[in-house]
Amino acid sequence: MERGTGTVSPVPTRTRGSAFRIAATAGAEAAGEAVRLLRAHRTRSALTIFGIVWGTASVIFLGGWGQGVAGMVERGLFKTGRNLGEIFAGQIGENFTPAADRRLLWFTLDDLDVMRRRARTPALIAGEFWKVLPVSYRRRAITVDVRGIEPEVATLRGVEVAAGRQISRSDVAERRRVAVLGERVRRRLLGAEGGIGSRIRLDGMSFTVVGLLDKVGTQLHRDRMEIDDQVWLPLTTLQYHWPPDWTDEVVISRILYRVASREQIHEAEVEARAILADRLGTSPTDEEAIRALSSAEALNRLPLAEIKGFMLLLAVALLAIGGVNLLNMMLESVHERRQEIGVRLAVGARRRDVIAQFFLETFLLTIVGGAAGIALGICGCFLLGRFDLPDVIPVPELGVGLVSIAFVVVVGVGVAAGVIPAWRAARIDPAFTLRME
Repeated sequence: MERGTGTVSPVPTRTRGSAFRIAATAGAEAAGEAVRLLRAHRTRSALTIFGIVWGTASVIFLGGWGQGVAGMVERGLFKTGRNLGEIFAGQIGENFTPAADRRLLWFTLDDLDVMRRRARTPALIAGEFWKVLPVSYRRRAITVDVRGIEPEVATLRGVEVAAGRQISRSDVAERRRVAVLGERVRRRLLGAEGGIGSRIRLDGMSFTVVGLLDKVGTQLHRDRMEIDDQVWLPLTTLQYHWPPDWTDEVVISRILYRVASREQIHEAEVEARAILADRLGTSPTDEEAIRALSSAEALNRLPLAEIKGFMLLLAVALLAIGGVNLLNMMLESVHERRQEIGVRLAVGARRRDVIAQFFLETFLLTIVGGAAGIALGICGCFLLGRFDLPDVIPVPELGVGLVSIAFVVVVGVGVAAGVIPAWRAARIDPAFTLRME
């Protein structure tokens, strides 16, 4: 400052650009030191990084496997129909009447109509009647599960046709002799030569094949035979030609309904029991008289969330083991480099610089192993998903959330494994290390 002028010479200040360059230089030095550490102890470093790679890949793979198990179970249960409930009649329960007076019950078309008028929870309701009948085509003959259905049943079941059409409303109204075959029935009965328009014989009566169902596959929830093994007829046709021998009424084997979400399935079941119990003269709490089945209820009872959580916890434990190995390696590195650290501190290095050095080394090693592990886990899930596996073997399902969890866990392991070695390095006494040989 010149005397009498009142002006002050500018004091150099650290700009944002210079701070960035200093940080970049420090990061480059830490990366170089990490590379030197890897080269100096190749075998130990490779085994340590392998633990991080394997643990991270396990988070991806086992987490995806848990998702795959949940998805496979849900798809298997809902192959009979998503959020589908079934109500069928049984007999009066022992708690409501003496055993000798337990009468058999059944539903009729009038009961189905009352359900449609009074039920508010179900979004769609339909009736179904079934028989087990012999069916033949040319020289082939098998016994099949025959379902008399309304057109709404196809919608409730969610099964599309591979060829032809579904049972129509006019088929039901006119009691037409038409049939829709499940995929396995088509292969066993028609073979390669049969198809749409083929004439089959059900219990000696001629029917025309008008539709072939798509393959449904293994069902984890079903009533008797799988859909692939069924033959669908118009409801009225089966009722007319094969009526029950215990009553003259037009009988419905079961009433099907669908709700908007699986959380409503219990509410719909209670409502259906109340309506039908009034019709049958039974108690709405008699579960033997009016029985209910539901794939959604079965899914609600399964501990799928616990399974996914256990898989993810197991994977995180494997990654934590890799983190412990990394921690042990860095602690040994601190012990071996005591003289180097002491010299740096003696010539003016700050303890926070030493902390930053070891912390960055640990973190960089973790990131390298974590990136390789994430790539390995994603590739493993992708390759396994390309195999044509049966429905009973789950395939890992990937998602952005799962990859994000793996990344967060890897970062957490890097931070945890870097704190203790960095703290140990900063506590080294320079005077003591300089007296070492």
